[in-house]
Amino acid sequence: MKKAPMRLLQHWLLILLLSAACPTQAGEKEDRQKLQQIGKDILKLEESVKGDSKEQQRLARELKKTELDTARLNQAIHDLEAQLEKLNSELLQLQSQKSSLEKSRQAQQDLIAKQITATYRLGNEESIKLLLNQEDPDKVSRALKYYDYFLKARAEKIEQYLQTMAELHRVETGISERQAALTQRRSTLSEQQQRLEENLRVRSEVLVRLDRQITSSKQALKQLHAEHKRLETVIRTLEESITKLVSPTNTEPFSRRKGKLPWPVKGTLSQYFGATRTADITWNGWLLKASEGTPVHAIHHGRIIFSDYLRGHGMLVIIDHGDGYMSLYAHNQVLLKVTGDWVQSGEPIARVGNSGGQRDHALYFEIRHNGRPTNPKTWLTRKG
Repeated sequence: MKKAPMRLLQHWLLILLLSAACPTQAGEKEDRQKLQQIGKDILKLEESVKGDSKEQQRLARELKKTELDTARLNQAIHDLEAQLEKLNSELLQLQSQKSSLEKSRQAQQDLIAKQITATYRLGNEESIKLLLNQEDPDKVSRALKYYDYFLKARAEKIEQYLQTMAELHRVETGISERQAALTQRRSTLSEQQQRLEENLRVRSEVLVRLDRQITSSKQALKQLHAEHKRLETVIRTLEESITKLVSPTNTEPFSRRKGKLPWPVKGTLSQYFGATRTADITWNGWLLKASEGTPVHAIHHGRIIFSDYLRGHGMLVIIDHGDGYMSLYAHNQVLLKVTGDWVQSGEPIARVGNSGGQRDHALYFEIRHNGRPTNPKTWLTRKG
């Protein structure tokens, strides 16, 4: 690896050590920009790791592009589905309001009709004569007051009826708007799903071509070593300079959570820490099989120090928990956080995928202390 790029990267990382865990708004923005620059420099450095032919490198770049496109499409589809769910919920509420308003309208209409009939009877010639022939002034006064009250009550009912009609019109307009929006969103969703299917087809073709390039176990071993070296380069570079970042004092230190940390995903453990991958490479973490799109959660409070695509590991998130502790989450479908974000324990940070050229959907998960892998079994609760 060239020394100049490494010195440049360490320069950025050492500057970051001056940052506080809860900086001012200006400092927060500056820290985020520095972390994002670090990520860019890391991606440049990982490209310098040797081990592949030019054709493999070209195919790897093509795979990266298709997987990044897939991530964007999956996120767009997820957002559209959430919008559809919200619109459907609003539509159901409006339809319920419409039903209630129509019942009120009918009841008010019937009442007004009865009042009009009663007013007609009260106001006909015979009734007026009967009223005026009353010799008792008090009776005449009471009758006139009742008649006045009756007219006012009818006017109020008519006003309520008009308000109901106006509200009903508003609700019906809202229903029409939601139905139009649903139609448009469904059309967009269908288009995005078609694009996703095409993208996945291209990805499959790229994987087949990559497999053809790896025609022997020796070449496969060489590629695995290169992928392992890339991740180690990233971890070492980050660990050398970021471990001195101060953790917030209002959170429990990572070291005190041994055996109590939540699992990052609901899944099945398929590869264990320390299990053999090759003659000289072992698993440094866990591989947890899970359904595509399953939420991936942060295991503890910390700051996202890497959130990007890393060759061989796909959509990767690395969280710094302070005191030299880090957690890694690889092969994600979509990343929900960006470099520089602070996250809480249990907060969603990604969704399970198979990026990085994987065939099956699974999360690769590591915990490291001072750059060295540690067994997740000693840190996580017994059940995921």
